[in-house]
Amino acid sequence: MFLVLWGMFIPFFYLPIYGQYYGMSESKANNLLSYLNAGSFVARILTGILADRFGRFNTIFFCALGCGILLFGLYGIKAPPAIISFSVLYGIFSGGLISLQSACVAQITPDTKTIGVRIGIMMAICSLGGLTGSPIGGALITSNHGGFTGLINFSAIILTVGAALILAVVQGLWFDQFPALIAFAVNADEVGPLVKCAQKFGHKAVPRTGGHHFLAYSALNNTLVIDISHINHVEVSPDRKTATVGAGIRLGALYTTLDAYNTTFIGGLCPTVGLGGLISSGGFNMQMRALGMSSDHVLAAEVVTADGKTVTASPTSHPDLFWAIRGGGGGTYGIVVEFTLQLKQLPRSAMLAISWNDTNDRYEVAKQFLEWAPIQPKELTSQVNVYKSTVQILGWYLGGSAQELQALINASGLLQIGNPQVQISGNCNTDNSRVFGYNITECLPDEQVDTSIMNVIPQPFTQYENHPRFLYKELPVTDTRGTAPPWERFKRLSKSFFVQKDNLLPDDALKRVVDMISELDDASQVWGEWHSWNISGDSNDGAFPWREQAYAHLEFQVHGSDDAATQQWYEDWFAGLESFLRPVVGPASYSGYMDADISTNPLESYYGSNVCRLVGIKKTYDPENFFTNPDAIPLEIPEGITCN
Repeated sequence: MFLVLWGMFIPFFYLPIYGQYYGMSESKANNLLSYLNAGSFVARILTGILADRFGRFNTIFFCALGCGILLFGLYGIKAPPAIISFSVLYGIFSGGLISLQSACVAQITPDTKTIGVRIGIMMAICSLGGLTGSPIGGALITSNHGGFTGLINFSAIILTVGAALILAVVQGLWFDQFPALIAFAVNADEVGPLVKCAQKFGHKAVPRTGGHHFLAYSALNNTLVIDISHINHVEVSPDRKTATVGAGIRLGALYTTLDAYNTTFIGGLCPTVGLGGLISSGGFNMQMRALGMSSDHVLAAEVVTADGKTVTASPTSHPDLFWAIRGGGGGTYGIVVEFTLQLKQLPRSAMLAISWNDTNDRYEVAKQFLEWAPIQPKELTSQVNVYKSTVQILGWYLGGSAQELQALINASGLLQIGNPQVQISGNCNTDNSRVFGYNITECLPDEQVDTSIMNVIPQPFTQYENHPRFLYKELPVTDTRGTAPPWERFKRLSKSFFVQKDNLLPDDALKRVVDMISELDDASQVWGEWHSWNISGDSNDGAFPWREQAYAHLEFQVHGSDDAATQQWYEDWFAGLESFLRPVVGPASYSGYMDADISTNPLESYYGSNVCRLVGIKKTYDPENFFTNPDAIPLEIPEGITCN
């Protein structure tokens, strides 16, 4: 900011002289500062609005860059009307710099108690630029025999350099979304009043369950974030076939609670994912080829709509809303505060883990897996994990024995590739399956299974650097087993592609993708997590669009870097992956892994042919577009999408 303000203030001192130099009268030239201040007045309000929408650092960067460009353009501005126009525009861009400098300091201050001190230090340092700018400008005019070339060069260059440094800071900030307030709801009946409160004070409301959204759509700028992670009650019916569950509960806590009733829910593996986010995306899982997606096992839901009222969504009450919230995207139609879930007691099963440590085996294993796994008996759901140097297959054979699973593997052709290390175990209980791949790759006797990783608290993550965080009754659901240690935060880059049954992945494309994974460094922890799909059975008619056609799902993950050059390398790698693979497999993608850089229409990619119906439901339940995010279903049919 020192360089930016150093260059920015110099024209303030010499603009009237510049006007007189090019033929303006003294009175008209002095009025140039009035024009500049008028533009500045407008900008100080407008840039605040833009900063809330696009981010403070992003906005101040464009203001600084705009000032620099205008100053370079001053070389050709000599006519009085043009000079007046310059004054107004320069006032607009410089006004944004003045109004946002303190806000940017506040944004990156970890302890709110020191905001005043930091802003004071920043202003003291920047004031040196204001003090020295005027004499430097005068000296440059004198050395140029009364001309302004030297002054323009100096001001424009240091302003542009300052803008470049701000851009570097922006690139270094992983988070550019900062809500106005975060409210932690404890009971479902608190959510409606919070929605009304947000509307009263002119803020959007954004729900947060697990906080797993890769693009931070659960913490948007200038919004009221309604965190429902403490709405985590579980009430199991006497027959143990259904349960009413707080929508903010995390999957690990849900599974831990249901363990006491010897039953479970058909859900995903990651224990820190929130139930609401899982179901709004459809919810793929390791039982889905036989039992369907998580959204197929929802019987009803309580939804707080934009008017603050709570409605029941079910097959007989608001059935259109019930359809939309199961796979049609989260944070769009209302805030789900409770689900009624269908429960199921899973049979003992067999588990599979095969690994290859030879880099050269990765393509052949991935190729054979994609040809074999999706067409196996529906009870076998499996995945292949393709890493930089190794490859691994994990599988859960629901209700099957170790001998039956061994027979499938013997016929798969996988064991003829390289030197695989094979672990096949049977008689595995459901707890084994929940921790499989996390801390075990082979079933243990029931009493030896360490399920503490599932016993997560409502806010289960480690503290982010030294930033303060709010904690409230962070208790596990049971004290009869160990509590999960805090999950480490990391910067995550991800992409999602569905391979469709009528458009299988060609071998040469697969080979190139596997080779691309080898290009990144070890620090990236690059990982291709590819699941077999080809789901059997009846759907519960939710809005997830790819259930019938999906043959496999390909997800790619990378741990981001604090080093700007390395981070850019990773982002460029993902851009190359997108430009190569998307035209090959098509637009289909999983809405639970939203991607800011997807090359297709995101709504078409996430919701397919259901977009038009979802738009209609959005109009019905949220006609003012109160619940929204950058990739939410809009009120109007998006450009490029045709409805029948």
